[in-house]
Amino acid sequence: MLKQIQIGFSAYRKASKFILKNRLSWFYLMPLFLNVLLFAATIYGTDFLTEGITNWCLEYFGLEKGGEYYETVGVIIWWFFYVIIKLISWIIFHFVSGGLILIILSPVLAYLSERTEKIRKGNEYPFNLNLFIKDVARGAIIAARNTILQLIIMALIILLALIPLVQFVTPFLLFIVAAYYYGFSFMDYTCERRRLTLKESVRFMRNNKGLTLANGSIFAGAIMIPWVGGLLAGFVAINSVVAATISVYEAEDKNLLK
Repeated sequence: MLKQIQIGFSAYRKASKFILKNRLSWFYLMPLFLNVLLFAATIYGTDFLTEGITNWCLEYFGLEKGGEYYETVGVIIWWFFYVIIKLISWIIFHFVSGGLILIILSPVLAYLSERTEKIRKGNEYPFNLNLFIKDVARGAIIAARNTILQLIIMALIILLALIPLVQFVTPFLLFIVAAYYYGFSFMDYTCERRRLTLKESVRFMRNNKGLTLANGSIFAGAIMIPWVGGLLAGFVAINSVVAATISVYEAEDKNLLK
């Protein structure tokens, strides 16, 4: 397990050099575009919801437009719900941003993983639209499945934190869970090309926990950075899927896979 962890971490350093050497840096444009899209959607969505709730409240309290208290009360209500919606959005995004990013970027990650294997191992995969769509769909489903399981397990860990002394290990346990499921998502693209079923892929991850944890740890660490974690995650995901692909074959070459 320790050797797998070592290979998993060292693969990140190799992934950065691999991306630059093989002119794959343009893949970073995808998370940049995603950040701009999410930023615009957040601003528009927050303003739209706040405006709608404010108008409903003003009508509910019978305040007519142009009335004596309409503007003053409207401004107070608007700012109150604006802050509330912003806070709720941030909390939700903080907990699901990792899975959401992996779902949205699944076409990019599937293709990048395949390109990495082709360059690294020389394995050719003739383009097949139906097969590519299937791979992308599986990547999105895996990311969604892992996010749900991750949230359930994290909720249980947080509840256990109510027990005295347990709270001291809670952050560590939360990080381990996140790293495992993120690593699962990145490594599954390679498993999919090997035509492993979901059940077989789950068994593969469990049997190679060291590699899985190492592959997901950098992404999990990036997500946990306050305020900017969600913005950085997409860029880290590009490195992570390359590192995961490289590490699986390195571990296989050294007979470390189970």
